[in-house]
Amino acid sequence: MEKYIFEESSFFSAEIANLLKTTYFVMPNWKWCVLAIAITLGIVLRPIIQFVLKEIKKHNPFTKKFPTSFSAHFLNLKVERPIAWILVIFFWFATGDAIGLTGKFEIYYNHFLRGLLALYAIRLVYYAVDAGGNVLKEMAAKTESTYDDQLVPFATKSMKVLVVVLGILIALQSFGLNVMSILAGLGLGGLALALAAQDTAANLFGSITILFDHPFKVGDWVKIKDMEGTVEDIGFRSTRIRTFYNSVITIPNAMMAKETIDNMGIRPARRIRQILGLTYETPPEKIEQFCEQVRYLITKHPKVNPETVTVRFNNYNASSLDVLVNFHLEVFTGAEELEHQQAIFIEILKIAAGLKVDFAYPTQTVYYKGTDEVPALPLGQT
Repeated sequence: MEKYIFEESSFFSAEIANLLKTTYFVMPNWKWCVLAIAITLGIVLRPIIQFVLKEIKKHNPFTKKFPTSFSAHFLNLKVERPIAWILVIFFWFATGDAIGLTGKFEIYYNHFLRGLLALYAIRLVYYAVDAGGNVLKEMAAKTESTYDDQLVPFATKSMKVLVVVLGILIALQSFGLNVMSILAGLGLGGLALALAAQDTAANLFGSITILFDHPFKVGDWVKIKDMEGTVEDIGFRSTRIRTFYNSVITIPNAMMAKETIDNMGIRPARRIRQILGLTYETPPEKIEQFCEQVRYLITKHPKVNPETVTVRFNNYNASSLDVLVNFHLEVFTGAEELEHQQAIFIEILKIAAGLKVDFAYPTQTVYYKGTDEVPALPLGQT
């Protein structure tokens, strides 16, 4: 009985061995089995490796000690996924070499893995450029010059484009393709592409002009034709402006380089000009007192340039005696301007109330024939 079982198991072992040695498609079956196990193992191990790398990154004392370093910025990005995939791809390469893949299947297998490797390597270098840009951005923020604040984002975007383009070319070269001959052989197609890219090239040179001429920077309040708002981003092709309606205007840089730009953000002071209309019943003495007190109030304000203050009775209007109020606030943002302007205007109302000076509104005098009364009615009434 035992002899029979032994012979039976030996028979099955021999059958399995023969089956594994048999070549049904391109290579022996045992190589297919090993390759399938390696691919499955790599797919299973990839999220595990990614999780381990994420935990190591989370508890890394170096990034906590040096939060502004390149490595800290690099590890703060989602680099664990491409690193995990690169390790798995190397494992698959090693498996293919170990089992001795041959023929066209080896070529296709290696080309596929090289394409994956190039994809995740480009992504990893892309993250490295992003981290370097963040480090330079922090360094630029510490300097007094605003030129480097504009230069760093532009240089970072340029490096990212360069990394992607060079990565694709190197990947094509690794597949055995002659990249230079492909580029040289574009011929008429390349000429058509160049003609189609004229606007892109014009916008690129426009962005370079903006970069070196720096008529404005991110955060400035600008006026361009009938467009007005705060600069949000200066890119390769266009500049984005956030309007005061909270919408975003995208303007091609070629147009920005040619148009007249009124930069409201670099004003050392902001002018406030108002016409205060007093009623015709206001006595001259009250007008003088009102002007003097308003002038004193504005001159003593800490954010007002006293040399620019003008408060004068300057016009006989149709329904009011006009007092010109003109001064400059030394502030840098629109929010500050509105805050101090409101405080001053409220104090002017208090001065008018204290002197019992009334502000005028449009009125119309209607004369009735045959009567000595001259009633004054508000504008629009009869």
